[in-house]
Amino acid sequence: MIDQYGGWHADYPGQTPFQDPMYMRAMGQLQHQQTVQQQPQQPTQPRDIRTVEVVPADSEKQALEFPVGAGETKLIIHRGDNFVVVKTVSVTGEVTTAIFDRRPPAPPPETINPADYVRRDEVAALVAEIIRENSRRKTTAEKKEGE
Repeated sequence: MIDQYGGWHADYPGQTPFQDPMYMRAMGQLQHQQTVQQQPQQPTQPRDIRTVEVVPADSEKQALEFPVGAGETKLIIHRGDNFVVVKTVSVTGEVTTAIFDRRPPAPPPETINPADYVRRDEVAALVAEIIRENSRRKTTAEKKEGE
């Protein structure tokens, strides 16, 4: 039998502690407590901190096709520092990508000047002028041939 202080006393003469079921139960609990306490305590990290691997890429297509495991995030940077892609795959397999373009902005397109183009109402006058010019050249050429 085990007393209130954890000491063992024989229930009958000649009994060993290993024959007492109460002693064996108490030893099993004590060993379990010791093994639980001896397990190394792992440092706990807050759940919002995430380790992200940085990967180089040669093109935007290569960055978008880069494989990412479930529950992971990869930071993919172009070798020429033209863009950065953050690719995340959730535990359920949902893929999200964010592309950050680091290239300088493209020059604005040239503006259209309407004075450089012919309007519809001017076409008839231009055609008539070209016909007159051609007929003048023709008559001038005929006069030179006749001389």
